[in-house]
Amino acid sequence: MIFDTWYTLDPGADVCTMTCPKTGTGTAGSGRSESGDAKETAGETQSATGPVPAASAQSTDSPASPKEAGVEARPVQVSIRSLAGEDASGQIWLGEDAMKRLYEGPRDYKVWRPFDQERPGRESAALIGLLLRQAGAFDRFLSPCLQVRTRLDITEEEKELWKKTGLEAGARKVRFVPRLQESGTALVIQTGYAGTELGLFAGGRLVKSQYILFGGRAMDEDIQQLVARRTRCLLHLEDARALRLSASQALWKGTNPLLEVSGLNRYGEYETVQIRAAALWPGMKPVIDQIVSWTGSLLEAASMEARELFMKEGLSLRGSLSACFGLPQTLVQTLGYPVRREEEHA
Repeated sequence: MIFDTWYTLDPGADVCTMTCPKTGTGTAGSGRSESGDAKETAGETQSATGPVPAASAQSTDSPASPKEAGVEARPVQVSIRSLAGEDASGQIWLGEDAMKRLYEGPRDYKVWRPFDQERPGRESAALIGLLLRQAGAFDRFLSPCLQVRTRLDITEEEKELWKKTGLEAGARKVRFVPRLQESGTALVIQTGYAGTELGLFAGGRLVKSQYILFGGRAMDEDIQQLVARRTRCLLHLEDARALRLSASQALWKGTNPLLEVSGLNRYGEYETVQIRAAALWPGMKPVIDQIVSWTGSLLEAASMEARELFMKEGLSLRGSLSACFGLPQTLVQTLGYPVRREEEHA
């Protein structure tokens, strides 16, 4: 009997992830792309980003099968930056390679996100193919099958685009599963890069949902504008993202380091930009306030029994911004309910 092997793609996060089946030995690698997060340097200055070597998927498989080792086989993940770049000669670069080359020729080099707004675009098939190769999907006898995690409101047109893209990437079949799922009674806040999806569930049944265009990208755009006003330098969105992650990590620790990042000055040349972590808070707060406001609107549709349950078990905060400083705190302070953070890949 032939069994399909499904690889699950989540294009909605800052860093695109693919979940791979793990069966015994040598079936899939597990790796995580370097995200350009801050690294400690001398004194109190941190570098938020910079040219980063291309990441590779490194195997975590052991010689013994999970059954022999006495542990349950669990899926593993590979991840890559959702980036593509093109140099003056027309050469296409993907993932970390695309980010690294951004600093080599800013005037003759273009960078874009193939999964922008969670729709497949230019080079999406190449990026999915790279993830499948890193996951060892083509080492099997049969071509892999692709399962795409999507918004609840995905259109038929978008589904057709994803099917075409998945087949071009080498998948044999393509199917879809909603990213927003819950088996019990819960209010789920599923944050992502393009936006945030909110869902109110009662006994596993979806009562009300809302998708808003406030997520990591909107926050990075606000930080980009804030830095431009303060320093007269323009950041790439990926550099703004690195500042967001670095500032959030520092603020969680109660520190306020001086962060460094590369920005384009008015002459089209890169220069070092310095800014304090706390100074980035005004670029993060508007998106946080929007998410909290829409969550409050969804709570109004919850029954009294559901609200009592939420008071005990908390609201479920998931996705890219689940670890973002200020979001869980503002949810608690504004709405009065505890928050249960379920961290996913940033």
